[in-house]
Amino acid sequence: MNTKLYPFLLFLFLTPHLLPAQNQPPASGSVAGTVVQGTSNAPVGFANVVLLTTQDSSLVTGATSDIEGRFVLERVPYGRFILRVSLVGYPSRFVPNINVTAANPQINLSQVVMKASATKLSEVQVTTERQLVEYNLDKKVVNVSKDIAAQSGSVAEVMQNIPSVTVDIDGNVSMRGSSNVTILVDGKRTALSNLSLDQIPANQIESIELITNPSSKYDPEGTSGIINLVLKKEKKPGINGSASVTAGTFDNYNASLFLNYRYDKWSLTGGYDFRQRKRPGSRNSFTTNYYRDESGLQVDSISYRRQESDRNSSDVSHNFRFGADYYLTPRHTLSASALYRPGTDKDTESILYRFLNEQEQLTSTRYRYTSEREDEKAMDLTLGYRQTFDRKGQELTADLVYTTNVDDEESNYRQEYGVSDDLPLLQNTLTDDANRRFTARADFVRPISEDSRLEAGYRSTFERLDEDSRFFDYNYDIGNYVYNTDQSNHFVYDEQVHALYANYSNKFKSISYQFGVRAEQTLTTSDQRTQDQVYHNNYFSLFPTLFITNDFDKDNKLQFSYSRRINRPRSRFLNPFVDLSDPYDVDYGNPRLNPEFINSLELGYLHYWGNSSFNFTTFFRRTNDQIQRYRVSNTVLDAEGQPVTRTETTFINLSSNASYGVELALTQAFTKWWRMNASASGFKTDLNDIQGGTELSRSQFSWDAKLTTTATIWKNMDIQLSAFYRAPMATIQGRMEQMFSTDLGVKKDVLNKKATVSLRVSDIFNTRQFRFVSSSPDFRSENEFRRQSRIIYLGFTYRINSDNNPRNKKQQDAQQEGPDEEMGY
Repeated sequence: MNTKLYPFLLFLFLTPHLLPAQNQPPASGSVAGTVVQGTSNAPVGFANVVLLTTQDSSLVTGATSDIEGRFVLERVPYGRFILRVSLVGYPSRFVPNINVTAANPQINLSQVVMKASATKLSEVQVTTERQLVEYNLDKKVVNVSKDIAAQSGSVAEVMQNIPSVTVDIDGNVSMRGSSNVTILVDGKRTALSNLSLDQIPANQIESIELITNPSSKYDPEGTSGIINLVLKKEKKPGINGSASVTAGTFDNYNASLFLNYRYDKWSLTGGYDFRQRKRPGSRNSFTTNYYRDESGLQVDSISYRRQESDRNSSDVSHNFRFGADYYLTPRHTLSASALYRPGTDKDTESILYRFLNEQEQLTSTRYRYTSEREDEKAMDLTLGYRQTFDRKGQELTADLVYTTNVDDEESNYRQEYGVSDDLPLLQNTLTDDANRRFTARADFVRPISEDSRLEAGYRSTFERLDEDSRFFDYNYDIGNYVYNTDQSNHFVYDEQVHALYANYSNKFKSISYQFGVRAEQTLTTSDQRTQDQVYHNNYFSLFPTLFITNDFDKDNKLQFSYSRRINRPRSRFLNPFVDLSDPYDVDYGNPRLNPEFINSLELGYLHYWGNSSFNFTTFFRRTNDQIQRYRVSNTVLDAEGQPVTRTETTFINLSSNASYGVELALTQAFTKWWRMNASASGFKTDLNDIQGGTELSRSQFSWDAKLTTTATIWKNMDIQLSAFYRAPMATIQGRMEQMFSTDLGVKKDVLNKKATVSLRVSDIFNTRQFRFVSSSPDFRSENEFRRQSRIIYLGFTYRINSDNNPRNKKQQDAQQEGPDEEMGY
């Protein structure tokens, strides 16, 4: 290990031990007892038990009685105290003269009797409807439970309703025209972060946070910002959770179970999710190839290639999730979590190629059949520590996270030559893909005054991507497959990132400000082992951030922000392995790619009135060395030794890219039963570069709009209509065409609101498709992709010990009065 890392690791592992040492409590004892009901002597569980000083009744420590009424208050300093026991439905009980001394450090009160209140007040419940999307100046928060798509769909389907975000047909997300988005889960990079968002069930998610200009506390990875998925976590005592099952047309099925158990000092969560997804699809393309004369200036001849393919994919996955929090003391918490996700993807594709001459007359055909199977195993292991201090808001957290994704993929290809009697070409590819990441981090927050605070932290990440692709050709002479050394490739990518950051925030009258900086040292090695080629790229970077907010009043806010960000090329961009699943349209990476650096500025205004809000944001983003797809036309020899022209796609660094625009978002509650979220954004993208002596530039204005409206048409029944439109967008060699889609959903609460039945139709007009045009002096290609997107889902969700259960509600209220709120558990 590089010796430069020792100071960082020393800081991480010593800090949690050194800081508590500065706050070691003096000699202490304990107070124990049992809370019982006065008339029946029955135990009273989940009562709030706290110890107060006799001088000013300030809080010393506290706990919650268990289901048998028992409680233990530990680490009580020597002195005289008052015990207070409270629970909804009972008057508070005070036990004075609790004297903890060196001679008598352990106090046992035996029974503390609670008498039921003689007067029962009628229940008054004040509720407010949470919006689907809540707007803050620094982020947008999507309350997933308010979206009917969350009952049966994926995170990608919920994303379709979020301002600033677009989702393509494969579930890939882009923000403000950029697909370089960092996905976090509970603020961390995990195995779920590496999945396409259409593989993550939405019913596991509590909320989605969109942070377009993060502070220096966050990893600066990602051109357009961060999408943070906040998993569901229950804080209610006892056992609670939910179970759901969903069936969709085309054999799409989901089932999930989520449970939470909170007792004494333990909080345990567990969950299981099953998904089966089948999506038939198609791809059509028409490519024109231009062959130039010896001068290279005039077109000598033209040929055409028409390509039609049908694809069927079947994905089956299981998610197992477990988490535990243990409260060592009211100020020290240990947490651990694990996620395990096995899955199998099966894909088949048939492709028909038609080759045409200059007069568009058919000259030859090819048929290619592909079958693929991918077995995936993903796992997360997390260990966390949290400490709070006497000063309110002061906190230390530390995490260790280990993530692994291992894929074993086998692909079989069969190519036939039209009317030719030649034997078909048979090929086989075996790919082992392993991604392992270890992250260690620590964050410390210290308030300096009521309005000012200092944040500082450290993070080190060690990541290895290992992709071993072995290519085989069938030899009819020996009747077996033969290893192809020209196509096989073993690629290993190692990356280390070590970071320190600091933020300072303060307030002057109505103006709040925060500035910070993050320093990162990056060490990367790209090892193309098959050809024995190694590339090193080590660099040091600074990422400053600045936020200035003016709260004119509680309903009007204005914020300016600036951040510098980075987008490091991932393995699929770097790996030079040539994907020959389509021999006439191949992909390969570029191991010499550099990271792209982004300077981002935003100015936003937020206005509230009643239950409605209006958000206006203007932004500017300048990117250096932007990573873009780049397509070229190349003539190669096919398996018969005949020259064929194919399109090759790789990745390049552009010299510059500028993107700027505005966003408008409105949430409006027309009545108590009708709500609406609407947004529109417009942005212009300027791309510039020179490749092979050819100047590449493209400038285009694009825009998108989204509308989600929800109405309560009957008691406990909601209907939701969602629609979005995205105008054409520019790429360096062409454009992506427009896209439009509409979803309709209905849900009804049943069984006294303990369960929900939902019905949803995605893409009701069957308009969702992905089309793009690309061109160069040597070719022009028009492409269209479609997947089955019009699907009908029927789902049922049952909530275990939901809030409508009176006993559970009583326990929850008691818990909320307990030490969690008063002591920062």
